[in-house]
Order: sequence, then structure tokens, then C-alpha cells
Amino acid sequence: MSSTKNESHIPVPKNTPAFFCADCGAVALDQNNICKAQGRGTKADWCGSQNAGTPLGCHNKVHNLRYRCNNCGQVAVNPELLCEPVKMDTDK
Repeated sequence: MSSTKNESHIPVPKNTPAFFCADCGAVALDQNNICKAQGRGTKADWCGSQNAGTPLGCHNKVHNLRYRCNNCGQVAVNPELLCEPVKMDTDK
């Protein structure tokens, strides 16, 4: 993972709706930015809750751009869905 933080990061409100990917566990603002939409929730449903698993990349190698929350470890396609986003390395 990269240690480059987004200095211009502006998080969205906790009630912002987003889609969960059933394959990798990432969330996105648009269901077209994940491969297998499992459901819809809000930012408050994931960012801030501890993620015990290792962050995964896209299984289909389609939506590889990912951010991990430095605070809770959750993964999102859109950095504004996380409170402390850090860009993940995608060259694995």
C-alpha cells in the first residue's frame, strides 16, 4: 500500500448512499464502478467499523483503483467515502 494521503480529501456525509461489491468488499458511489453489486447502504455502514480482513483488489481486474481507510481499514473505489483514504497499490 502507498503512504500517499490525499491532502485535498473532502469526505461525504455519513448518510451518503453507496453500493457494496460482493466479490471484493469495496464500496462505490456508482454501481458501475464495482463488478458485482451486493447491496446498497450508506457510508456509515462501513467507514469507521473495523475490517478484520486484508483489503482485496478487484477479482476481475476491471475496477483496480482502490483506497483503504487509514483509520478502520475499509476499502472504497471513491476516496470521499472514507474518513482517512490512502491509495492502494494495484500492481500485484
